[in-house]
Amino acid sequence: ARIGAGNDLLNWKAGVPFLEPKNVLEIVWNCYPTVSRGGAHDDYQQHSRLGLFKGTKYEKNFVWDLFRRKYRGRTDIPPLGDMPDFTERGISYKESLVIKEPNEVKGFVHLRVRYWDIDKADECYAYIPAIRRVRRLTGADVTDPLLGSDYVPDDFDVWQQKLNPRMKLRVLEHRDLLFPRHYVGRENKPAYDYQKNGPYAQAEWELRPFWVLEIMINNPDYVYSKRIIYVDASPPLDRNYILYWGEQYDQKGRLWKATGQVVVSTSKDGFKGTFNHIAMNCQNDHYTLLDAFQAYDNGLDKTFPLNEDEAFSIKGLLRTIR
Repeated sequence: ARIGAGNDLLNWKAGVPFLEPKNVLEIVWNCYPTVSRGGAHDDYQQHSRLGLFKGTKYEKNFVWDLFRRKYRGRTDIPPLGDMPDFTERGISYKESLVIKEPNEVKGFVHLRVRYWDIDKADECYAYIPAIRRVRRLTGADVTDPLLGSDYVPDDFDVWQQKLNPRMKLRVLEHRDLLFPRHYVGRENKPAYDYQKNGPYAQAEWELRPFWVLEIMINNPDYVYSKRIIYVDASPPLDRNYILYWGEQYDQKGRLWKATGQVVVSTSKDGFKGTFNHIAMNCQNDHYTLLDAFQAYDNGLDKTFPLNEDEAFSIKGLLRTIR
């Protein structure tokens, strides 16, 4: 593979594009969600609970299911290779989520479609249960707080904003940071030890090398002026280039938000894939903690491949909560 003049990826078929990245764009494409994302599969289902906090004071929570599917360069869940949605329509992946609790927002659906063409904007839709209508979202809507939380769709998995030719990127530094250990195989995680950890999520810490990247967005109409993202510079044997942390700055250059992975752990309930992410608003001391586990921890063959009509249509998602 190689990088084109407009930041796009050329001659790529499947897998990690650059096993030994030599510049910032090669690093970015290794962790970019259109191509890959650390720890995820071609089909992906995640059960999540969001807790909202003002400082240390709990406010409320939401429960949702999230689904993703890759349509180009599939390598581990049949059908492999490219699916018709890519070859015929240029769709590279879809993502959807449906809110299951609390009752006042139960049934809220968010659906996002990303095209491979770097110049073609994402299509985003939302079903609003209060008015029983589907609304097509604009570019500004993907940076609006989701149901009053600190998460916005463009900040999922640290960085989900679409890469475009306007962006300027550079490596700020290569440094070691103390971070929760990432296990190559879920079976390698230590068993939950209540005597050692009590009721808390079990995690181990280690020093890991990171690339610290700066993404200048160069769009005065976008909510952020730049992002700083932290990418694992020594990926494990499965070659996942994981985004562990990100910082988002407002148009005046002030640190506004930060999102990232806090703990990858084994819970006392036995969910070996349990992990925690946090989204924080640094300007108003508000936080959203995401506690989740992936459905494929219970076996890929039991859940996947996903049903297209159920996971990526408004009607199908609504049927899952009725």
